[in-house]
Amino acid sequence: MRNVIIHLMVIVCGLSFANEVSIYEIDGRLFNSLKKTKGPKILVKSIDDSLNVVGDIVSEKSIFINRDTVYVALQDSIHWLEVEKNRAYIICSDDVRDGMWKGADFSYKKENNCIQLNSGNYVKSGKIWYVTNMGNVHTFNILVGLKYIDLSKGKHLIGSLAFDTKRKNTSNFLDFGIGSENRIYPDSLKYVKIEKKLVVDKYKVTDCELIQTLWDSIPDRNKIILNTNKKYWVEKKEHLVKGAYCDLHDSAAVRVKPYWAMIYANARSVRDGFEPVYTFEWSDWKTMRMHGDGSFGIRNESFFLSEKDGTNFVLVHVNEFANGYRLPYYDEWMALARGGRLNIDFVWGDDKDSLMASQYAWFGFRNVELNPKNVFDEKKMQRFCGIFQQNSRPVGMLKPNVYGLYDVSGLVCELTMLAKKSIFDNEVLICKGGFLTDSLESLNLRNHCDYKTTNDFTYQGLRLVRQIR
Repeated sequence: MRNVIIHLMVIVCGLSFANEVSIYEIDGRLFNSLKKTKGPKILVKSIDDSLNVVGDIVSEKSIFINRDTVYVALQDSIHWLEVEKNRAYIICSDDVRDGMWKGADFSYKKENNCIQLNSGNYVKSGKIWYVTNMGNVHTFNILVGLKYIDLSKGKHLIGSLAFDTKRKNTSNFLDFGIGSENRIYPDSLKYVKIEKKLVVDKYKVTDCELIQTLWDSIPDRNKIILNTNKKYWVEKKEHLVKGAYCDLHDSAAVRVKPYWAMIYANARSVRDGFEPVYTFEWSDWKTMRMHGDGSFGIRNESFFLSEKDGTNFVLVHVNEFANGYRLPYYDEWMALARGGRLNIDFVWGDDKDSLMASQYAWFGFRNVELNPKNVFDEKKMQRFCGIFQQNSRPVGMLKPNVYGLYDVSGLVCELTMLAKKSIFDNEVLICKGGFLTDSLESLNLRNHCDYKTTNDFTYQGLRLVRQIR
């Protein structure tokens, strides 16, 4: 039984969203003509009229494409269709006898052996089925804002031995980031087999996606007393309407605490009908380290007060057999970032070329209101992995890596799990990919920021994966 991957990222039904554009401020906010701000703008086309089919799909002759419609040959029983949110698609089978379409995950309209399918407002995994008159069932896995990536097809290079000559270094560690006190221990360079098929977020998780999914977990203003970072999310929620659509190029979420990242992953799993990966046990345990069974401690970051809020930590248990969304493991992240390419130091290759880098990564930016000579700002950056109040940027504006993943480097680092034990020091999570404030050299794929008791880990973002079982 073969899986056929059908890429539909820019194959869009001509009945909707044609030639529509969205305009963004340079800091990632949607442009508002009534509230104009100074500075450059980013013009984003919502629809690309060109067609893009990648991989070895065409050679298999299982799909045939014209401008508005995708025709799927029913020679295979399982198909993976990669689409974008907020879109309408027409999908047709080559069955001349007109079978029957079934499914409840998406809204669609039947048109003989075709359906017009609405991909919905959010990143999502779902299914539809086509049943022939002979009773043969064909499963269509619809991936909205997601990529199907088979890591088992070859070996992957993990780690790096290359040191940047422009960084301060000794034989034992490297300094991470501008003015950072975090120690970067070089990982050993090795080739590994990763026998996994993953569904991966095509973009970093955005503000809108996070808030809409965790809507009831984020309080309204003035309901309870919150610290600065929690107020940040309360204020962002005020500008959204529950259930409203999330723009494709919304700003990447920053300042996402590990606890929120994991409850977000669980909430997405439940929404899409999968088994959640994480369970939580409230604890007074005050040392963040990895246990032998893969569980680990993180800070308690619940928005709401309860009798349990007296505890400072949460013990996280990981169900390795669950099929839900989760943070990627370190080896997975490295393999995904390199895109199957071996012995490269950056997402785009080996060249330390700022023009090349700027085509793939947001980097070298600092808010003008943040004084680089301010001691408080510098200490914030040292403790929080990036500047605490740095603005975000829209996702998906630059070139993707070989696997079709956007913004893997720069903008905001991505929370990554360690499997079973620490590989560098005594961290339980690391954050990979670098930051908006980083230099070009700092985007080297070996770099990371550690989640330990001495690090409040505030500026990080995330990208989720789901293992196909």
